[in-house]
Amino acid sequence: MIGLLGTISPNVNSLKQFDENDGQLHSSSSENFLIDKVYTFTVSNPILTLDSNIYLEKGYYYYITVRVVTPHECDMKISILDSEGDRYDITHELNMAQDDYREIPYGAALSGNHSFVFEAILLRNLNVHIKIEKGDKVLENRIIPDEIVIYNNISKFKTGNVFKFRLFLKSDWYYKILIERVSTISKSLVNKRVSMDHLLWDPSQIEFSIFENETLRYEEYHFGTAIEGIYTMDIIIHIEADVLCTNVAFAVIEKGKISKIIDPNDPDPVPPDPLDDDTVIDDGDDTINGTQNTQSELEYSIPLEATITAIAGISIPITAIVAIVVYRKRKNVSRI
Repeated sequence: MIGLLGTISPNVNSLKQFDENDGQLHSSSSENFLIDKVYTFTVSNPILTLDSNIYLEKGYYYYITVRVVTPHECDMKISILDSEGDRYDITHELNMAQDDYREIPYGAALSGNHSFVFEAILLRNLNVHIKIEKGDKVLENRIIPDEIVIYNNISKFKTGNVFKFRLFLKSDWYYKILIERVSTISKSLVNKRVSMDHLLWDPSQIEFSIFENETLRYEEYHFGTAIEGIYTMDIIIHIEADVLCTNVAFAVIEKGKISKIIDPNDPDPVPPDPLDDDTVIDDGDDTINGTQNTQSELEYSIPLEATITAIAGISIPITAIVAIVVYRKRKNVSRI
């Protein structure tokens, strides 16, 4: 049984930095392209706005790719306006030369129509190929396929907002909590830091302080429970950047019973059953039609006494034959 409740509200008391681009392009599929077109930017009109007709779905990554396709150079600023009209200045790409791909990820916290604004800083007219593509779900690359995800969400935060959610957790179990900022912040802004406080309360209202003033890009940790019941988790976001809001994704994964786990970071943390001294290991396939072939066990289990008797039985006749041969030779010698 799992109980879920999540709310976001202003802070009445009022993870690592997400880089603009890690330099690696993700794999593309033509079926997921929302925009795939070449646009002209001129010295007199360097701004392109793709207005309010691009639908983004909450919980998915979208990849904005730009490249100059004429023999020119420029810088490029890119902003996104979400379905509530809030602006995200997600990147300021510098020194873009011809065929120099730049890809910027954006994790959508709201479903609805979004606008994209591209501003080229240029000295000559040029053409730019722009693609907007729907990608995987946020945090999907952080979660192992067989892991049990009991909570997964993404929310838009303004500074001081508190996201509170409650979960039913088992006693004496390990849980992994993932928290990631999934909207980039332009490097051209003077202030770019986003930090968080993260608190957790168990069912008896004992408080656990997990993070305090932690710079947020991606964080994960493991929490072992002592009692069963409803746990409350708070995430408080502080935006010290020159942006209004940021998107943060978080998930809770059930790892297993603590007494059976050696290392919670191991993808398969539950150890196998230990082998006892009587276990027979056979590399061959000795199971036929569901019946275990016992020959492999017998050929390794000849008693020591039987071995000694067999050796003695072979050596006695040999010794007798040798003695007879020697005796006859001596008798023949004595006759000469």
